[in-house]
Order: sequence, then C-alpha cells, then structure tokens
Amino acid sequence: MNFQIQHLSTLSKYAGISFIAGAVNHGMFSEQRSLITAALGVVFFIVGAYVETRSQSGKAVAWGDVLGFGILASIGLGFFTGGLQHFPDSPQRSAWVVPTGFFLSLIALYFGNTTERASAKAVLWYALGGGAVVVAGCLAALGLLGNPAPHEHGHEDGGAHQHAQEQAAPAAAVATPAAGGHDAAAARTVVIDMNDSLRFVPAQWEATEGEPLRLVVINSGKARHELVIGQEKELAEHAKQMREAPQGHHHHMDNAVSVEPGGAAVLNWTFKTAGTWGMACFEPGHFEAGMAGQITVEPQHSH
Repeated sequence: MNFQIQHLSTLSKYAGISFIAGAVNHGMFSEQRSLITAALGVVFFIVGAYVETRSQSGKAVAWGDVLGFGILASIGLGFFTGGLQHFPDSPQRSAWVVPTGFFLSLIALYFGNTTERASAKAVLWYALGGGAVVVAGCLAALGLLGNPAPHEHGHEDGGAHQHAQEQAAPAAAVATPAAGGHDAAAARTVVIDMNDSLRFVPAQWEATEGEPLRLVVINSGKARHELVIGQEKELAEHAKQMREAPQGHHHHMDNAVSVEPGGAAVLNWTFKTAGTWGMACFEPGHFEAGMAGQITVEPQHSH
C-alpha cells in the first residue's frame, strides 16, 4: 500500500475510534453532542477502512461488507477503549461497556475478514476464553472501584455565603423547608439534578445578588457526584489542583455538597456579588468530562 494512503487511512480509523471513545466518556450518547460525536466516529472509521481495503486489494470493494464491518468494529473498539479510560470514574457503567466492546470488535473482525477467515471453532474458544478474562477483570475492577472513597475540597468562600447544609432523601429534600440562618419562606428553591451523563440539570440558571437560595441537589445516578459553587476562574484553578493532589486527598469546604447515589442534599446559599458564577463536580474525571454549569447573578438594583 502507498505509504501516504496507509497513513491517512490509519489516521481516519483511529480518529473514528477516539471519537466514539469520547462519546462513551461524555455520557453514553445521552446528549446530542455525544450522539453527533459517535456518528462522526463511525463515518471516520468506515472511510478509513474503505480506503485501506481498496488500496490493499486493488479491486472494487463491496460497501455492504465495509459498512457492516466498520459500524460494528468502530463501536466495539470505541466502547472497549472508552470504557477502559472511564473505569475509575464510572465503574458500574464501564463494567458492561468494556465486555460489550470486546465482543462487538471480535464479531466485526471475524466477519469483516473475508480473505483469510479463521475457523469458527477456534474463534469460539477464543471468544469464550478471552471474554471470560475480560469479564473477570471488569468484575474485579468493579469490586475495587465500585465505591470510591469520598473526597473533600478546601475552597475559598469567593464572595458568596453558605448558611447551612443538610442531607435528605430526594423527595424529602424538595418538600422540607430549608434550615439555616435565613427565613425558609423567603428562600427561592432551585432543584439541581446530577446524573451519570456527567451533567447538571439545569446547567444554566439565574439568580439575584443578595437573594436567599435553597439549592436542592439530587443525585439520580449510580456514582457519587458533588456540586461546588465558585467563580469560574477559581473552579478551573481548583480542578488543576485536584489533578495534582494525591489520590484520596481529603479537605473540607463550605461552598459545596457531596451526594451519594440516589440521595439529595440541601445547600442554603446567597450570592454576595453579581457576575458569572460556576458549578462543578470534582469527583475524579467528572469536571474534565464536562460536568460544569453556569450561574448568572444579576445586580440587585436591576430588579
């Protein structure tokens, strides 16, 4: 094969795998961006596979074979690599994503190789043996990482003031009046959901300077999440500090809540200054995967 063509086809195929792995890491196609990223990954891989196959054979290539092989192979390899990358952050999800990727890529390679296909018996034994090793490894990793130790952060107040924090079940958190230094009846309630798509819902909302807020933070996922409030520049700097901190680093904070899967917490909060504020989750890998949001705080005199 011409070297330039080989290089370009390889780039295209691996770009496709990386796109799909990125989609796995950023929400398992639960959002439009991830779906578009995964679709582009499939296209990149198919184009690369077609160019590679055509250059090797010098003959016409059946698009049906390339498509069938390309779709399965790209998704399988993307799942396998993306699941491995994201195992420390979402072990429950990766525990089934990685084996799925292994078997999809195996099927794609077997049926896509029409010139020198291995015997079905040999492939079956390999699938059983290799699959057992992959599944066993994933279960072992799930046992070690399934309940990662909580981490806590030391954040500066940054001009905002937190009155109180309480843990509660989701329904009770929404229904129970806020405890703390300000009048519960005067506090506006904002419900924020955190999920395993590594997103806050809503990701953007508005508040007023000096307005008492009762933030009901619900974790609807299966992994631990947290809500940290601060200036966007401070949050980015803290993300850098967390990446450099030792594994399992613990420190306290007064501008955040950490919520276990299926739980909820109430954070009573008042913004002291107007401007653009941010939300973030600093569980390992979550902020880097896009688990952040924006709060626009209007000056008090504008209302």
